[in-house]
Amino acid sequence: MGAITLSLNIRLTASRWLAALALAVALPSVGWAEELTVDQQAGIYVERLADCMSCHTQPGGTPFAGGRQIGTPFGTLSSPNITPDKDTGIGRWSDDDFYRALHDGIGHRGEYLYPVMPYTSFTKMTREDVLAIKAYLFTLKPVFAPRPPNGLYFPFDIRSSLFVWRELFFHPGTYQPNPKHSADWNRGAYIVEGPGHCGECHSPRNILGGTETQASLSGGVVQQWLAPNISSDPLAGIGDRTVEQIETFLHTGADRPMGVAFGPMAEVVHNSLRYATKADIHSIAVYLKEGPDRTAAVLTGLATPAELRQGRHLYLANCAECHQDNGRGIPGSVADLAGNAALAADQPNDVIVAVLQGLHGNGGYGQMPSFAGALTDANISDIVNYVRTAWRDKAPANATPQLVESLRSQSNVGAGGTEAARAFDCPQVGSGVLPGALATAAQANFLSSDDGAFLNQRVVEMVTQLRQQQPGISDAQLSNTMNAAFCPAVANRSDLSTSQKRMLLVKLNTLVQNQIAAAVPAQGSVVASVPLSPSVAQDLNSAAAAKHQSPAAYMADLLAKAAGGK
Repeated sequence: MGAITLSLNIRLTASRWLAALALAVALPSVGWAEELTVDQQAGIYVERLADCMSCHTQPGGTPFAGGRQIGTPFGTLSSPNITPDKDTGIGRWSDDDFYRALHDGIGHRGEYLYPVMPYTSFTKMTREDVLAIKAYLFTLKPVFAPRPPNGLYFPFDIRSSLFVWRELFFHPGTYQPNPKHSADWNRGAYIVEGPGHCGECHSPRNILGGTETQASLSGGVVQQWLAPNISSDPLAGIGDRTVEQIETFLHTGADRPMGVAFGPMAEVVHNSLRYATKADIHSIAVYLKEGPDRTAAVLTGLATPAELRQGRHLYLANCAECHQDNGRGIPGSVADLAGNAALAADQPNDVIVAVLQGLHGNGGYGQMPSFAGALTDANISDIVNYVRTAWRDKAPANATPQLVESLRSQSNVGAGGTEAARAFDCPQVGSGVLPGALATAAQANFLSSDDGAFLNQRVVEMVTQLRQQQPGISDAQLSNTMNAAFCPAVANRSDLSTSQKRMLLVKLNTLVQNQIAAAVPAQGSVVASVPLSPSVAQDLNSAAAAKHQSPAAYMADLLAKAAGGK
């Protein structure tokens, strides 16, 4: 991975920016945590174990200000603001209010909380840990952010109906150590069953949404993603992995036998587990290795030999360039498919979604483009069945075109993409890109565009349109959406050579980035574009994440403070 460039939009006067830039060079040594009390620092750690930020932050939004739309079989819920704002957040909540919400699932006004907030697991947390989270949240800047309305279906939109659900499925009580097991095992059990709430995703649910406790950790479905079996079962689960392999995967999101974390699990690693201490990661691994043994049902393969042969042909044409003919990938850069636990799961959902949506880069692993527009449902099911049966692990060949069609309808992918676009290696409409309607509008807008004087005008119009249609759109989403829309249109232009097409895409990206930079408030200015090595960039990202800020916002605050700004 080469050096990355971070553009800093900082509100500083010209006379101060040199002194501020000097501080930026010393960024990795800046100790922000010294500003917090011991209790507040403990709260940061517990909050990360509980991964509160992931659900209480909408994409591109202010951390902990809520507004994230969470899909369920019963409709959509929006997460609440948990900053200490007194009108729209938790600023008026007492310690007892906060503890009752996490331990009992009862809100500030005495209302039942929907179990999308995992109080069914948080109930196992000690009062000390719960209040440590509150102490940290109350150090945040209050954000006025009214909660968007929920979109639940009747009768689930009536909170009083939760009384019956709670009677059936909610069993409050703080975790009690098991004297038959070691301290490591008990610490791991506390984290997995309590703040880590692993079973909320990795356990099956019944028709009413209640967790099937007798099958805990045997796997579940989160929207279209499959959370695999992480019980100690040696075949269906992770019982045949070593403690060290489990530790590496949890802490880094990648381990050769276990694969690379993607989808919601990648978010968990990024926002939560990578901050856990080595001791806690070890305890989690010990518990999972020695915990419940949940054997999944045996599934019968559906693919015919002809379909598997077609899958191999499609794999070699579309995937082998990166993942190699033998599925071994490139260590540290391209995921190993042979022996990858994600491919060996009982259900093929995660592999299908990865092909449909693409994957963000993780650590040293590069980004995988979406193939939603380049492959049919039958193509994808054939490829998935091939890679699940071709090498060491023999998973059921049970992907079907109907399953792909269903997951495609739930995924954030559009209809864009052609053979020409695939040959040109265009980024397809997938994760990190806004829904299909906007991308289609962007394609139509750019389709008749040329590479002359009107291109900048069209970029300005499209950026403005996207920002109006999608308030709060992040810079990354905006850039990805523009690329996914524009690239297929360029790829299909028969009047341009390949080099001319690439030059036009570079020009487009430059114009888009100029529009992003132009969005800086009038009183601000871009004072530097600083190239950072991967190691320094990682330090910056970690420090910013600890403050729950974007890297640019974190740098802006540091530099303003160093320059005497407020």
